[in-house]
Amino acid sequence: MYLTLTGAVDLGHGRHVYPFTFQLPNKDMPSSFKGCHGKIRYKLLAKLNRSMHVPKKAETHFTFVSKANMADPELMSPQYGSKDKEVKVFAYGNVSMNVSTERTGYHQGEDVAVIAEIVNNSTHRVVPKFYVYQKQSFFARGRRRVVTKDILKEKGQLPLDSSTRRTLTQNLAIPQEITNSILNCRILRVEYRIKAVLDIPMARDPHVKLPLVVLPQQDDGSTSKERAARPETVNSPEKNSHHYGWK
Repeated sequence: MYLTLTGAVDLGHGRHVYPFTFQLPNKDMPSSFKGCHGKIRYKLLAKLNRSMHVPKKAETHFTFVSKANMADPELMSPQYGSKDKEVKVFAYGNVSMNVSTERTGYHQGEDVAVIAEIVNNSTHRVVPKFYVYQKQSFFARGRRRVVTKDILKEKGQLPLDSSTRRTLTQNLAIPQEITNSILNCRILRVEYRIKAVLDIPMARDPHVKLPLVVLPQQDDGSTSKERAARPETVNSPEKNSHHYGWK
């Protein structure tokens, strides 16, 4: 996609400086991004045409960060997941957990409060662990490449002994420097998930995954919940709606 500005001016001998500004299109454009197998990059191209001469070109790249559409109700919808597991090898019994978050969308730098209700009816002690990981998907020629990496990892305050029930809240601080979610590009996607795991010795660990949408950090320092409570303004360029629930 190109935004073109043209003009014809006769220039005399010497150095000439022409400051100019332009407005980016009021469209749903993804943020700048560079990944393992693809990138989204924006550049400014200037071209000088001279009669009987080869045109001269100069270009520079700039970083674009899209705005979050806080009018999208799915960003404020809570997320919930559950898991039950029978423990049979080197132990016996059952473990279960219910995991939830208050909403789906959080800004860079915000804390995500993950609430986990855990029941340990097995003969083993279990340790809750919480992760935020990034999933990069690249699409080309009908194929997809996926790269995942952990963004952060936190261990629950205390392990749960056998025949124990506990509800705990784990705060996960979203790093300010990570890329915001990119869900509006045909060639790549950047997605995030929260994963709650019960670490069981000598057994396959049960886990619950919840979708997480990372929104760009706000200049005024407000949270996504505070911004959603404000009246909608007309200067938000994005009016798209995405589905954030993953199977």
